[in-house]
Amino acid sequence: MMSLDAVRKAVGPRFPIECRISGDDLTETGLDMEGCAEVAKMIEDKVDLFQVSCGNHEDPDVFCRTHPSAFYPRGVNVYLAANIKKHVKKPVACVGSLNDPAQMEEIIASGQADIVELGRALLADPYIPDKALHDRADDITPCLRCYECFGETMKSEAVKCTVNPIMGQQLSAKYVSEKPKRSKKVLIAGGGPAGMEAAITLAARGHKVTLAEKSGELGGNLHPAGAAKFKEDIRKLCEVLKNRVARADIQVVLNTEVTPEYVRRFAPDVLFVAIGSKELCPPIPGMELPHVIMAVDAELHPKKLGKKVAVMGGGLVGSEAAVSFHQKGHEVSIIEMKPEVALEVNSFYRGGLMPEIEKAAKCYTSAKVLEILPEGVKVEKEGREFVIEADSVVCALGFRAPYAEVDALCDEADESYIVGDCRNVAQIYHAVNQAYYAAMNV
Repeated sequence: MMSLDAVRKAVGPRFPIECRISGDDLTETGLDMEGCAEVAKMIEDKVDLFQVSCGNHEDPDVFCRTHPSAFYPRGVNVYLAANIKKHVKKPVACVGSLNDPAQMEEIIASGQADIVELGRALLADPYIPDKALHDRADDITPCLRCYECFGETMKSEAVKCTVNPIMGQQLSAKYVSEKPKRSKKVLIAGGGPAGMEAAITLAARGHKVTLAEKSGELGGNLHPAGAAKFKEDIRKLCEVLKNRVARADIQVVLNTEVTPEYVRRFAPDVLFVAIGSKELCPPIPGMELPHVIMAVDAELHPKKLGKKVAVMGGGLVGSEAAVSFHQKGHEVSIIEMKPEVALEVNSFYRGGLMPEIEKAAKCYTSAKVLEILPEGVKVEKEGREFVIEADSVVCALGFRAPYAEVDALCDEADESYIVGDCRNVAQIYHAVNQAYYAAMNV
């Protein structure tokens, strides 16, 4: 109360004060909804606007509710703002991973809140309000709720975004180089996130772009990455990129593998290689058995899986796959050589992922796969050998860039760029970022 009085004295009577409060602390030692409403009533005459969130930053589980992860529905905290609004007359704003204009409109129209405030959504796409106003909601770049923005603040005290390569580089983007002096004939091999981002950026710079994709649709690894129920944001990103490609002056050629001979016939001024990576299939005895399924195939076709599933590999792919399989009714085990699973992701996303893994799977860490058997997987852990029973065995042991194929393609062009997983297996951020800035150099 005294703090608010001091703020009001400092800013004067006409300066608006917004107060962020919890609608529920979500802890046994904190305030519940009723207590938070009482706080709002106590300070109402000292503020002009309430922003209602929840939880805290100290507990990783609760942090991912304060800033909702992909495991929560968008708008999960709106009911807390609606409750505060019942007890005060000042305007109330809601927050919590909102980025769909239709949902935001419904929140306001139904009286749950007076204002919707956006955070991460505007890092992903600063133009959400303008796109909503001009009926372009289908072009909104979705926040993936991957917490790369939070993670970067811990590493460099800066901000970055997986789906917005300009974020954190706004000053240089403002003074971007002039359009190229001549339009170049550009061939892009591969229609995944890197290939699509490169094509969109190159076309916007005035180049003549052809995007060739080996399969029958654009998207690449965004399809298996977005297959899980909780990965809806990745599915939306894929559609946004495909729509932008369709609207741009880009020649798309599907069901076409770019080979060195294809490059020679095409004779591009510039070649972009974005052919992705290949799943690792190590020489483990029993890999040839019919119940062994590669991770991408399992994610895209989960009906192939039996009741009991053993996932070899507890990296991000294997861990998220285990959660997805569990949500579909399977009994899941994860086998990982490292002492913990999902170590390669930022601590914020991992904080939300680990509780889901603990619910979804039995984890055998510091364990080595010795052999795949018809009845399951033989492993060694702490000097002891035993069999983990499984009807299906999913191989999620990583990916490898096809460097020889990449080099063979690049040899056929005077100017070439390598982007995405075929440069170095990484995450969506690296694919989009590399593609955008490589394209800006052409």
